[in-house]
Amino acid sequence: MRIVHTYHSYYPAVGGLEKVVQKLAEEQAKLGHEVHVITSQASAKDSPVEEELNNVYVHRVKAWRLHYPDLTIPRGLNEGLLRGADVVHAHSQNSLFNMIIAKRAKSLGAKVAVHFMAVNAFGDHPSILVRALGPMYGELMVKEALKVADLKLVKSYRDMMILRDEFEVEAGNLHYVPDGVDEELLTMPSLESEFRRRYNVDDDIVLFIGRLHPLKGLEVLLKAVPYVVKEKPRVRFVFIGPGDTKRYIEVANKLGVADRVLFLGFVDEHTKIGAIDSSVCLVLPSICNYVEVYPMVISEAWTRGKPVVASNVGGIPYRVKHMVNGILVPPRDPKALAEAIIKLLEDKMLATKMGLEGKKELETWSKIASTLVNLYKGV
Repeated sequence: MRIVHTYHSYYPAVGGLEKVVQKLAEEQAKLGHEVHVITSQASAKDSPVEEELNNVYVHRVKAWRLHYPDLTIPRGLNEGLLRGADVVHAHSQNSLFNMIIAKRAKSLGAKVAVHFMAVNAFGDHPSILVRALGPMYGELMVKEALKVADLKLVKSYRDMMILRDEFEVEAGNLHYVPDGVDEELLTMPSLESEFRRRYNVDDDIVLFIGRLHPLKGLEVLLKAVPYVVKEKPRVRFVFIGPGDTKRYIEVANKLGVADRVLFLGFVDEHTKIGAIDSSVCLVLPSICNYVEVYPMVISEAWTRGKPVVASNVGGIPYRVKHMVNGILVPPRDPKALAEAIIKLLEDKMLATKMGLEGKKELETWSKIASTLVNLYKGV
């Protein structure tokens, strides 16, 4: 098959969905399919316009970006590629870039698959502008995507329920296909001792992985640190991810906990897995529905047998089962977050049990890639 994936950002740009599209495209290429990715130059301005990466053909088109990444508008559509595609897979209907390309692909005779994500998820966004305009934009994008989608995919049961109940999509026309995990993460030996030596950390570790962005709730987690340290002084909070650390270091200084936090910035995969192996738990303190559809870091923590403490937002509560494979807490509540972290620090056996329970939930990327190819063939 000739498969075309589309998303407004792709490697070497970093991010959860960027990684998802890359993993899926590369696994489908391993299955012997001709796989292409249409993305924009906006997130990788120094990368070639056309290149082959791990047997995937990457096409970066010129685009305008209207402040928000989802508001990226392609200035070229590569119509020859779209016309010859067996399927065009758009990752997120909220991306204007995706929907412009998907609609054109449909008009040229290609079959279109759409992974619906963060449906009707703008209502609790902290930005007044997004709360005011986002719901209208989001509803319009869903309706446009439903018109062009020959294959309707979701990776969150939250989105499945909303599409069924509010947009009247028949349940039989919705296919739940989550993201996968790297098979080696399920079996590779622990990297804990290497990580601890490298960063000279002997204390218990509580870990955050993600963009250093206000929507990810970093300030909520930092405000939880004094509560935790009061009960468990020998703990370090390790933050991994791209973004400006200055703001959060200032918050830590004001709270008097700078010696209890460690910001590592963006790290390679080997270091990240070492951090997970060294941790008692992973924390996702995100503050709104839009930012969490199917967080890959939850899967990565579970591959290494680690539990998750997470805000009850977006798709998270449809994956994290409270007191089974993790702990759910109300968003924006530092004290509740601290209490959950303390519970796991005080009961390491419970933490291990939860992490291993989460491991049972996972599928490998090779399995997910094959599942999608079979669904493509069905349309």
